[in-house]
Amino acid sequence: MKNLNRTNLLQIDGQPLPIPTGSPSVEYADIESDDSGADEAGVYHREVLRFGVLSCTLTYGYLTNEDCAYLLDLLKNKTTFEFTCPAASSAADVTDTITRTCYCANYGAALQRLQAGVWRDMELQIQEC
Repeated sequence: MKNLNRTNLLQIDGQPLPIPTGSPSVEYADIESDDSGADEAGVYHREVLRFGVLSCTLTYGYLTNEDCAYLLDLLKNKTTFEFTCPAASSAADVTDTITRTCYCANYGAALQRLQAGVWRDMELQIQEC
């Protein structure tokens, strides 16, 4: 099994990530205050604290031992990091990126073949700070 190609469209602290084997999920959500909600008349009021907070999930169906170690080393001992991911634009191909300060909310993988060092089902859940 060979290592996955890396892409500059996905980066942690400027280091390119292996191309995910699954489609990356890039989402944006607004963070509302506790004051948001419906009033006595049933009218909903939104008190938005932050607009467009990034959340991204990267899925790897398989990884070599080297690729897995590379990803884990990028996250090692970091509470936050600069995460770069694709951004929508009017171009035909995805070439634009955005970079935001993020943390890895969750990650893990299963060891598929001990002797060969093949990992499977790795998922990184990246969340903007």
